Amino acid sequence: MVMNKTLNVIYEEVAEVTGLSIDERTETLVGVSNGYHLTIGMKDNAYVMYASARKNGSLPDKEFAKEARKAIEGVRTVAIQGNNIAFWIAGASKNKVIANMIAAIKGATDYLRAQGYEDACECCGKPSDRINAYNISGGISFLCEDCYAKINQSMREAEFEEENTEENVLGGIAGALCGSIIGAIVIVIVARLGYVAAMSGVVMGVATIYGYEKLGKKLSGRGVAISALLMIVMVFVAAVVEWNIMFSREMEMDFFDGLGVFGTFLENSEIKTDFAISLLESYVFTALGAIPAVYSSLKKKRVAFDAYQIQ
Repeated sequence: MVMNKTLNVIYEEVAEVTGLSIDERTETLVGVSNGYHLTIGMKDNAYVMYASARKNGSLPDKEFAKEARKAIEGVRTVAIQGNNIAFWIAGASKNKVIANMIAAIKGATDYLRAQGYEDACECCGKPSDRINAYNISGGISFLCEDCYAKINQSMREAEFEEENTEENVLGGIAGALCGSIIGAIVIVIVARLGYVAAMSGVVMGVATIYGYEKLGKKLSGRGVAISALLMIVMVFVAAVVEWNIMFSREMEMDFFDGLGVFGTFLENSEIKTDFAISLLESYVFTALGAIPAVYSSLKKKRVAFDAYQIQ
């Protein structure tokens, strides 16, 4: 995996000062600073630092988050997310982000120590000198050795079960068809509102792939190809439905009656050209939304059973 150049520059400068390491596979900074395991990565176009710390076995409350945001330099938000404490790094420019990230690493760990919080396993919540950083399904987790062993065993069992599950192609086709119909409905609704949006493509891609995998039991290259074909067909169907709604209303006809003579309507060369342009726009915007959505889904699937120690 090739890391974004700007991201890599930021991480290199911060790593040089703080001693954290760059993990290119997860595109994060990870390591131990001031006795606390930390990881920093991108989330929704913002840099977020995570720590797993407990005080008497408990996570901080909302009041802690509120006070920490005021006390720690370089952060704009502090929140509890799952079993971790999350610190959103402030700054827009590269240099400002670097300065704030370095300040936040020191400030957050100093604040945690001053408030009596200990570095802890994010699974069992117990402080331990045997905590390590692990890649679990493509994300960083700070776990004690016992918790990692249990999680790894569970994942190996799940992986074995999936590998020995036979793909149900007919079920997958049925699921993908249902998902693509949902996507087509969204395309028609958005179009009736006067828009052509990539978000419709996201819905189409996610719903179709999810439908295939849900009823097909597993997703193979064949499943992706079938899902893509159904998406192409259903985008065309959505375009025909949307145009037929306009045609039927204009001709004061029932929808199904209009559908019966829709081909005649398209014999007009000007209308046919407009329909073709509209259809092309639908395919382009659907692709803009669906391709990243499908890629993200497949990427998550590829790392679903990853479990290994980083540090």
